Amino acid sequence: MENLLTINDLSVSFGRGAGELKAVTSMRLQIEKGQIVALVGESGSGKTVTALSVTRLLPYPLAWHPGGSIKFDGQELMGATEPKMRAIRGNRISMIFQEPLNSLNPLHSVEKQIKEVLHLHKRMSDGKARERVKELLDLVGMPEASPRLHAM
Repeated sequence: MENLLTINDLSVSFGRGAGELKAVTSMRLQIEKGQIVALVGESGSGKTVTALSVTRLLPYPLAWHPGGSIKFDGQELMGATEPKMRAIRGNRISMIFQEPLNSLNPLHSVEKQIKEVLHLHKRMSDGKARERVKELLDLVGMPEASPRLHAM
């Protein structure tokens, strides 16, 4: 099967010189299309820094990559321009942060929050977005998604 994400020898540092902090050293990861992967490890082991490297959301230039390669669907992301990353983020790659109160708004339904992303990034009409929300929830294995769309 074809790799969707390939990380080879990724290193991430913060600062330079005597104050340099090596947050990730020589990380390797391959994720095939359709594969579900959980990145687990102790607090401070580099999980979030690795994910933020893939999405290019680290505080550059404070953060930098002494080495490595990140390829998403065959495209090299290391050194990608901000316009290229904006086209990928939210459309092809999304990150759900570990704090649920920062990820989903409990005052809005699941349907409304997912539809908002589809409106903003895919410019979908309300009807098409509603159908896509159902498809996406089915795709991730949420049984009987339709009755839950309006749940808060």
